[in-house]
Amino acid sequence: MTRTIEAPNTGAVPSATELKAAPPLWLAERIMLRIGRGPAAAGRFLDRLAAYNGPIGALVRFFSSVKLGLVWLFLTTAYIAVGSGLPSVRSYFDVSTMGFFNAPPMVILMVLLATTLIVVTLRRIPLTLYKLGVWTVHTGIITLLVGLFFYFGLKKEGMVRIFLHQTVRHYYDNSERALFMKVSSAPGKSAMLPLPSLPLFRERSAKNHHPLKIAAPAKMMTDLSPALSSVHVRVVGYYPYTHLEAMAVERQPGQPARKPALEFNLSATGMASGGQWLLAKTPRLRVADSGLPCGIEYLYHPSARRLRDITTSFKGNNALIVSVPADHFRQVLVIKPNEKITLRGTPYTIIPRREINMPLLSKGYQGASSQAYMIDVYRTDGGKKPFHFQRVALFRYPTKTVDFVFNHGKRQLIPDKIDHQIHIRYEDARKYQFWIVEHQSGKLTVVQRAAGGAVTQYPIAIGHPVATAVAGIPFSISVQELANVVYRPELIPVAQRRPQLEQTMGHCVLQLALSHGKWTDNQIFVPFQQFGLHGDLAPTAVKVPGTGKVSFVFSTLRWKLPAALTLLSCKELFYPGGNSFPRDFISKVRFANLQTHQSTVAVIHLNHPETLDGQHFFQARFGKQANGTPFTVLGVGNTNGLYPMIVGVIMIIFGIGYAFYIKPVLINIKKQQLARFAAAQKQAGASASGGNVATT
Repeated sequence: MTRTIEAPNTGAVPSATELKAAPPLWLAERIMLRIGRGPAAAGRFLDRLAAYNGPIGALVRFFSSVKLGLVWLFLTTAYIAVGSGLPSVRSYFDVSTMGFFNAPPMVILMVLLATTLIVVTLRRIPLTLYKLGVWTVHTGIITLLVGLFFYFGLKKEGMVRIFLHQTVRHYYDNSERALFMKVSSAPGKSAMLPLPSLPLFRERSAKNHHPLKIAAPAKMMTDLSPALSSVHVRVVGYYPYTHLEAMAVERQPGQPARKPALEFNLSATGMASGGQWLLAKTPRLRVADSGLPCGIEYLYHPSARRLRDITTSFKGNNALIVSVPADHFRQVLVIKPNEKITLRGTPYTIIPRREINMPLLSKGYQGASSQAYMIDVYRTDGGKKPFHFQRVALFRYPTKTVDFVFNHGKRQLIPDKIDHQIHIRYEDARKYQFWIVEHQSGKLTVVQRAAGGAVTQYPIAIGHPVATAVAGIPFSISVQELANVVYRPELIPVAQRRPQLEQTMGHCVLQLALSHGKWTDNQIFVPFQQFGLHGDLAPTAVKVPGTGKVSFVFSTLRWKLPAALTLLSCKELFYPGGNSFPRDFISKVRFANLQTHQSTVAVIHLNHPETLDGQHFFQARFGKQANGTPFTVLGVGNTNGLYPMIVGVIMIIFGIGYAFYIKPVLINIKKQQLARFAAAQKQAGASASGGNVATT
């Protein structure tokens, strides 16, 4: 007989329970199992929802597809690639770059991708140490999508131009347009009409049967000036690829003109000017003297003072007409350089110094120039020390006369004159001068000042030459036509158009319609300029009967800066050996908090921005005005959502690295551990079988 006798368990040999036990978990595994309980519970809940036969179950099952997630990812990537690399697509849909990436299709794709990733991850991928890479990649993608949503949804970008020693408090948006309005009856005030519905790349006008209908609110007009309460302003057209072309529309004498023009002809034996146009409201183009033996200027509705000055005779090649209205003083002085002249009955003494040619740099006067005379002026107020300044009196453009003062030995320009009590007009009579005067009554007059100062006046009619003489040579002068210069959009050929927004904004024109009672004007064209009311173009002005002059500027939205910015200094650095290619622009800017008035100074240059209250300021451009005044252009923008985007990218990179490099190492270590454990278990099992069984 055979029987089995069990040996007693002394503890040295594993029991059957111990033989079946798994190897101990790593600490990291235990931590991940504990963290994974929440996602596992959410996954089980989704599993229960997916078991339903209704719409909820179908929806959960639909978003549980890995292939569907890849489809959303591909579509999102393709959408971003097309929007970034093909500006023609953005122009077709008439949106800017920011508008394209903040459009409903992009938002929908992001929501669908995020939803699919969340459902698939919770239902199909347990959160363990070995699935941590996949979880990190999926979480990183969702974090990146959230960052993109906030970045493009809250993004604001713009530019600010600051001239040296100038302070600014606003910047202008990069793409969102606006119409600015000013009125002569309320100087210093302006109104801004946002134009969010304005197209970017598509023409809208009555000609293509798609006019715009954007009206300025009545409250905005009243707040700007009570005189505008009955003035209606409407945006009726938009021309994105165009420039304004000047056209002359014939008019009759006395007919009002916004931009009056005149065609004249000057002829003599064997010589004729051939018909030239003069534009009264354009300083550079209202004078003709190049290649002519005389100067000719067109004056449209001149002031009584200007008319009296040009019709004043004197004896000499040049003279000063000096008036001090408060002291009832007016005198014509033939100039003798460096001669001290006391203006009796007034507190002034003047000394004419020398004649100069003065180029004009003011806005609207660029390119024009005039003969001018420099005069030292001394004003004595009671027993005080005489106040000294220099006046540069202009011949052609007397309203642009400027003063200079001396501050600690340095000559300082005062553009609007420092003393308005004394008026000094310089009259140049070294050669013949003609003024064609159009009076408010419609009458036309030719004022001739001969060399030496004698003045003669002639009435003139359109098409009828007036005989005169220049330096003893018989001449005739005639007015061929009166006109009103209007500007009409001239479209840029399609082959020359570019779909990039930055290349379109500078070539777009807004069409306005104004009405006031029975008066209306629907042919007002306003060109775009980048820096709003502080841009390089003169505002488009319209004289509204009974109201005054209303000025318009078409630009982008104006936003408040978090601080007042003052440009302390700026310079341009070039590569060694040449000054053609700048390598850096450096701007030293003072930031003054508008509430606390505390200020800081920052140096901004390429790739070194400054951050203030969530706004980033970076160096964009550098330049100089025609008068040599330097300026800097700073880009301004926020970065909401940037940090979630950075975190998302880091998580994706880490997750991919984890899945491809760390996970295989962990699995290999775990396999070795399991192999050792299995070998130990096998050996322990064999020992148990040999030691526990005895055969009789």
